[in-house]
Amino acid sequence: MDYKHEEVRQAVLAFVKELLEQHDVDGIEFDYMRSCHVFSSSEAVENTPLLTTFMRETRKHLDEAAKKRSRERLLLGVRIPQTIDECTALGFDLATWCQEGLVDYLCPSDFLYTDFNIQVEDFVRMTEGTECKVYPTVHTLVAQNHDDRLMQPVHYRAAANNYYAFGANGISAYNFMYHWNAMRSPAYPGPASMWPKALGYLTELRDPKQLQQEERHYLYYSLRGNNPRPSGAVHAQTVIVKRDSDEHHGQMTFRMAEDLAAPNVSAVLQFKTSGMVPDDQLEIRINDTTVAANRITRHDVVEDQSEEGRLLPAFYLVQVDLPSLPATSGDNQLGVRLTHSAGIDDIAIQELEVIVRVATPPPTTEHVEDTKV
Repeated sequence: MDYKHEEVRQAVLAFVKELLEQHDVDGIEFDYMRSCHVFSSSEAVENTPLLTTFMRETRKHLDEAAKKRSRERLLLGVRIPQTIDECTALGFDLATWCQEGLVDYLCPSDFLYTDFNIQVEDFVRMTEGTECKVYPTVHTLVAQNHDDRLMQPVHYRAAANNYYAFGANGISAYNFMYHWNAMRSPAYPGPASMWPKALGYLTELRDPKQLQQEERHYLYYSLRGNNPRPSGAVHAQTVIVKRDSDEHHGQMTFRMAEDLAAPNVSAVLQFKTSGMVPDDQLEIRINDTTVAANRITRHDVVEDQSEEGRLLPAFYLVQVDLPSLPATSGDNQLGVRLTHSAGIDDIAIQELEVIVRVATPPPTTEHVEDTKV
């Protein structure tokens, strides 16, 4: 299905025309994440105009169908990778698609996992002055090698809170059926009993204000370890502290649209470290401010779960109390430095999480004075 060939593009357009002729649809979405390579990687950029012409022809068919049905417009959406650079490298000229009014919405998306760090504002800027909307995507699965773990409402709220804060018009869901799909068990163990209950997880994501009233749990996992995304890009959310380096440090970015100074909010940052020994000592910095030792707790005894197919061998869980720290609403930097090295193996810092809890205010009672008439 190499779109550089006219025959391929015409075959897809034939499917579009058939769908529009035979069914009263509201629109079409091109899922360019399954798969995202419509051209050979080495030829994608030079063939970009071919795909743009294909999108124009699709829009023409949609407009003609809308006119026949006396409809104002039929929608055209695209599901695309989570960065502009990846889209450009694949031959997706998003700017032209938006400026010419070819597409009605963009769904920035990972292929299989929820990315809490999507730079939503990049897509929002691209759509300025157009009618195109931006709907970043939540997935049911957490990360590679965690396919036995499904996202829960606390995770969806956190991801959606980040997306809305940077300009998203709404939220898109992808592969949501894993919540009730027992067909591929045990790899995807969603119980059938979660249908239709799990749809309620999405209902609350429509209201950005409602998200602020409930607990939110942010996950910053290495979605594929050191393996590339389907687009070919590599982004490993892991810090490696090398013992043979003079500096012994590393850092990681985490995006969190939270005001931790709010009186009803409390938060804990935690991450897992493998390769450490009991006498190792870490210095933790957030946005260039060193965390006081009394704000850090290290849980030294965690069972080795490698035999259960988990990503990590034996590890320490490090927890940091956040509210007193300069973690800002936006992109933050976690810095880790080994101040005393007693082991041999390099230390891996990964599976960063931030748990934000919201205190429920006590009910208020109004005092009404008696009035004599």
